[in-house]
Amino acid sequence: MAQGMTPPFMVTTNDYTPINDIVAVTPSDVTDLQYNGVAQPCRALIFTSAGNIVFDTGAGTTVTLTISANWFGVQYIRAKRIRATGTTATVFACY
Repeated sequence: MAQGMTPPFMVTTNDYTPINDIVAVTPSDVTDLQYNGVAQPCRALIFTSAGNIVFDTGAGTTVTLTISANWFGVQYIRAKRIRATGTTATVFACY
């Protein structure tokens, strides 16, 4: 996908269409999530361990969640950055 193009899932009205890819997240306080070398928000997050996650939403709000076993699996949260500071849970980004 060319730089600056809107990812196809960002223009859909159905956020429950199948996930195309899952990427392990390395949290960073300065780098946005990237898919195929392009910074872009994910469609959803997968949590596979308990702990905290600090992330910026697609709209730019910083949120802290405490993840328990009840949250394991796919959560339809559009995030553009998973912050290293404060994040202790294991996270995967879905595109």
